[in-house]
Amino acid sequence: MKITKTQLKEMIREELQNITEGESGLDKLDVKLPGQAQRYLNKAVDAIKGANLNRRKQIAALAKVVDALGLDRKDLAKYMIKIKKEL
Repeated sequence: MKITKTQLKEMIREELQNITEGESGLDKLDVKLPGQAQRYLNKAVDAIKGANLNRRKQIAALAKVVDALGLDRKDLAKYMIKIKKEL
């Protein structure tokens, strides 16, 4: 089952809104990433924030990350539920 672009955008928009409401929420996940992965993740986030992208382009960047990870709709929904429980 493939996810359509509009469905992905909607899900990402909802998750971004939920995460921004509680900015310290991701710290509650208690998951340590390897140092190299954390550095690259921080660089990517800083690059996206520093580029002053509008909301649509931020969502497009996040959609590319989700696509690069090879997540389908079911996986993405499953992970979103897990993240919501932890937040």
